[in-house]
Amino acid sequence: MWAAAMTDSEVGGGKLQQPDSFPYVDNAGHQEMASTPKSPGTVASTLHVGALDALVSVNSIFSGVVFIGLAFSSNANTVSLVSTGPDDPCNPSSDTARRVVLFEVLAFAAYLLSSLIAQGLKLQLAIVGAKKAVLKSLVPINEKFLRFGMIMTALCTVAGTIFLTMSIIYLIELRLGALSCPTSSWSKLAAIPLACAMSVGAISFITTAVYALFI
Repeated sequence: MWAAAMTDSEVGGGKLQQPDSFPYVDNAGHQEMASTPKSPGTVASTLHVGALDALVSVNSIFSGVVFIGLAFSSNANTVSLVSTGPDDPCNPSSDTARRVVLFEVLAFAAYLLSSLIAQGLKLQLAIVGAKKAVLKSLVPINEKFLRFGMIMTALCTVAGTIFLTMSIIYLIELRLGALSCPTSSWSKLAAIPLACAMSVGAISFITTAVYALFI
């Protein structure tokens, strides 16, 4: 037995440790050491599924924001808080309202694509996990495909966020005047903090996502 083979100094010094393996006797009467089973792949799969769930949740929230924006953008070119007339230099161009709708649709498409890719990856992980639970049916996870899919999901989410930010900036121009307006700075006070917050959030998200792919 392994306990009998330990030295007196190890037992007396309080250094008794649980071994990584334990003895067992097979059918032929031979004593062998069996290692404790470990499953790092299961832990990694759980982390990936959690990351995909978080991406889907974020995409769902932003998709709701896009729908709200589309609902209010139908009459976006009829309300202005700074315009004093048709010849006011703060009036945005005639294509600004169209750009609001365009970028909102692009944002929704990016979020939808990201969510669909994430759901497909979750389905693959679930199928592989079910097969691994059955003896003699071990199917390895394609690490390259999984990482490629997660990178595409993250990039689509970032692209959707950029499109959504652009649509909000154009909506700010419709409400508070063009960014090039020389007599009013309300649009700049709203658009610049929004762009800075989006940039910091996107950089943080990409950094965290890339780090999570290689743990």
